[in-house]
Amino acid sequence: MTGAITTVVRFASLDRWDAQTIPQEVTYVWPAAPLGDVAEIRLGVQVPRKGSKPHGVARPYLRSINVRRGFVDLSDLKEMHVSQSQAEALALQAGDLVFVEGSGSVTEVGRTAIWNGDLPEVIHQNSVIRARLNNPALDPEFVVTWFNSRAGNAYVREHATTTSGLYHLGAGKLAGAPVPQPPLDIQRQLVAEYKATRDSAARASHDAGALKDSAWEEFCTRLVETPDAATASDIVVIASFSMLDRWDTNHAPTSLQSPYPLVTLADVAEIRLGTQVPRKGSRAEGIEVPYLRAKSVQLGYIDFDDLKSMTVPPITVERLALETSDVLFVEGNSREEVGRAAVWEDTGTTTIIQNSVIRARLHCDDLDPEFVVTWFNSDAGRAYARGHATTTTGSLWHIGAGKLAQAPIPLPPIEEQRRLVAKLKEDLAAAKAREEEFVRLREEAEQMLESSLIHFALPERGAGLAETSSAAISSTTRRC
Repeated sequence: MTGAITTVVRFASLDRWDAQTIPQEVTYVWPAAPLGDVAEIRLGVQVPRKGSKPHGVARPYLRSINVRRGFVDLSDLKEMHVSQSQAEALALQAGDLVFVEGSGSVTEVGRTAIWNGDLPEVIHQNSVIRARLNNPALDPEFVVTWFNSRAGNAYVREHATTTSGLYHLGAGKLAGAPVPQPPLDIQRQLVAEYKATRDSAARASHDAGALKDSAWEEFCTRLVETPDAATASDIVVIASFSMLDRWDTNHAPTSLQSPYPLVTLADVAEIRLGTQVPRKGSRAEGIEVPYLRAKSVQLGYIDFDDLKSMTVPPITVERLALETSDVLFVEGNSREEVGRAAVWEDTGTTTIIQNSVIRARLHCDDLDPEFVVTWFNSDAGRAYARGHATTTTGSLWHIGAGKLAQAPIPLPPIEEQRRLVAKLKEDLAAAKAREEEFVRLREEAEQMLESSLIHFALPERGAGLAETSSAAISSTTRRC
């Protein structure tokens, strides 16, 4: 690819330029211009206050939720009253670019789409910025692709500001965003390649999710049956999986329908809740030992990052010290995460548990710890914890050692337990491979666009950097 080489300073410098602190330069492969030079830019109108008397004409309008990355979502279009002059000035035309002006996430500010003109007389709220291209040498699809890409969105991310956690860009700052301008045929070629790679990435992501869901569904199906599949006379039929969230503890676990015998966790394990961390500033005496908290017990594995320590009496260490194959549960978390489980493997360091973690030490040779953990991490196994957890805040849910003790566990032959776990791991590995393919393809799309349009380089040593960069900016971009 060839073309005029134009040099401008780094994106972050366009609004906050200090020639003495420029860490690197951006070399555009093609001429670049600020969006304000190639488009008429306009911020939308504020929605009238609730309860104010309607005046003017009613118009449907776009707000930030309607502007998705690459398309406009019209499923929830609202209406407001504006003056006739506002209705005319803000009316969207086919081919207009619409940008999200404000969002709670800095990565979502500036996401953009093309208005295709499907509906007449639609205007835009002040959470949306309109850019109407006036340069026929720019393809709207290319401009949208550029601003939705990692490279094109870099300017937006660096210039968005916040005072309350809600990030805003503003029409003035958006006007200064640089837009490379390769020839039209190159623009369209880049858009086609970018979209094709991103579509392949999306398919890989979809496949990964489907494979993962299928793997867990197969695991559960082997252990929990529908009423029509019941064959054992001592099985009490449960109406549906939805009932798993509304078990009456007095009837568990026989209300769970399974082709295998059912036991409670208390039948097969010694269960202990962890200890409370000494209050800050208290003079705790004893032994300082590392401990696991809820964050440490992830879905199927132990996270050793940011492991903390506490000082407790020796008797507490003796009572709560973890041993290989201990099954650990999260006692308190969100309703979806409470009860998630992992197996402890000996690390050679004495470790205990905080009271946000429950330990179950199996004393049944007919149960494999990996199977127990997998069961409790499955949809069917986690239903009990979700159904019996309680909350006083609405966000933090607790299960408690006593309630968890009554959780049901199917008991297939141990060889079958290990086979089911092995099959699940194999299927999840296939899902992970597709997820990695998604990540690779997504990165490939971004790198393709970046390598075709820009080149980052450290500035050369010596004097003249400020003058060179300043002249380059003047020749390609204009401060707005």
